[in-house]
Amino acid sequence: VRSGTSRGSASLRTDPEMKPQELNIGLVLPDGMAPGDLPSSPSVKSRPTVMKYQSARYLINGMSPGELLANRIRDEASVQANILKVNSFLNHQVDTHLMSVCGHELARRFRGLEITKVFTGFGSGLMPAQCCAMHLNVPLVFATDNAPLAKPGSEIFSAAIGNSSAGRNFGSMHVSAEFIGPGDRLLVIDDMLSKGGTIVCLAELAAKAGAVIVACGFLIEKEYEGGRLAVSKALYLKRERVQSIVRIASITDGHINIQTDDY
Repeated sequence: VRSGTSRGSASLRTDPEMKPQELNIGLVLPDGMAPGDLPSSPSVKSRPTVMKYQSARYLINGMSPGELLANRIRDEASVQANILKVNSFLNHQVDTHLMSVCGHELARRFRGLEITKVFTGFGSGLMPAQCCAMHLNVPLVFATDNAPLAKPGSEIFSAAIGNSSAGRNFGSMHVSAEFIGPGDRLLVIDDMLSKGGTIVCLAELAAKAGAVIVACGFLIEKEYEGGRLAVSKALYLKRERVQSIVRIASITDGHINIQTDDY
């Protein structure tokens, strides 16, 4: 993986001579199954029930997921009115390879928690959440901005989001009782932890549905906005159950102070 590339450049950042199976992103496979044995389009019904998670962290060109993500932020992120913008690889254009690497890392950290579903809101958190769910081999459920068209008789739960770090009010999110309910152990995944409003909203939705949030994972945590405290108050999770791949300690005069959490 190279650092220092120009903004807006294509970003698969791997050796062009590499074969796809040599990228070693990491797959969740049943015992005794090789990547080549996977069906081309596995359905939920055909998903194996006994899984063994590959617990090692995958390195891309010797770099951890935290180092990869931190380098992308240094190379391509910008600061506008004290707002961190990562549009070139996450919030507008998406580097799907990077999302898969980070999704695998979050899945690795939370393995063993008997997670039944990954839960997120609509927006940029969908990309890392989908990748994490894929590597955990569990369904992804995302709360919608408009009430979904649910099966007749199914209850729709709603909760207010509040304000974003940019001062925008996103209204409410909704989820159907068809897909989240008692017995579900949810892993919440989002792209950023800022003020925590989205996570508090998801926590309220999960509580109304009778589900339990067992952990939260983020690509980027903006420590200076205090979101971790809001999440702790809403979910009563231990510190190790709320993890971020990269933490932004501060932004001062356009300089981004980055720290990685390489567990």
